[in-house]
Amino acid sequence: MPMNRDKRISVYLADDHEIVLKGIISLFEFEPDLRLVGYTTHSGNVVPAVVQLKPQVLVLDLGMPGIPGGELIRTLRSIEGLRTQIVVFTMHKDISFVVQALDDGALGYVIKDADSFHLIEAIRAAARGLVYLSPPFSDEDLREYREQLRMSKMGIDLYEKLTPREREVLRYVAQGYTNREMAEMMHLSVRTVEKHRYNMMKKAAFKNRTEVIQFALRRGLILPPDAPETSRQQP
Repeated sequence: MPMNRDKRISVYLADDHEIVLKGIISLFEFEPDLRLVGYTTHSGNVVPAVVQLKPQVLVLDLGMPGIPGGELIRTLRSIEGLRTQIVVFTMHKDISFVVQALDDGALGYVIKDADSFHLIEAIRAAARGLVYLSPPFSDEDLREYREQLRMSKMGIDLYEKLTPREREVLRYVAQGYTNREMAEMMHLSVRTVEKHRYNMMKKAAFKNRTEVIQFALRRGLILPPDAPETSRQQP
């Protein structure tokens, strides 16, 4: 009779921190559908090991010394016949890293301080050919960032997407005014100001007030803190 084929998901780990590797390995002890086939702490070992072992999923730390993580992903994706899927496991929380990793060919992106559940689910999803993002990222974040990049390449200013009221709110937010203060100056209800603020943040893909301030400074909508005139003035 033919031998039963091992249906567990084969996984190879690559991370330069042994404590991280030990933590992941310990997780596998409680996941009967996962099978560890090897691991390394050196970036130079990744491609040869994956080519030899052909795991279904590679869990890769982007920040390993030596060969850049993005280069490793692109190299593996370029090898004809290699079907190993890649899950990035990293400390990088900037959305630009997520987009670049997916564009290079990864299917999963998991932040190291996310719950361990997300790494396990990302491995399972990648084995099925599905994209998986751990919090705080979402598909909507990716769409907004890609749209922002597209418009930037086309020379379209995000500011032009905003209505006059939303532009006014943007300047006030950058200057530090509260919703109630803005409502008084704009002769609107607080609820209406909140709506304009929400729309402005969403259209421009701002995540917080710091990003609003940085944008306003770059575009000259407010004065820098060390300017002689006060930057907290009515536009």
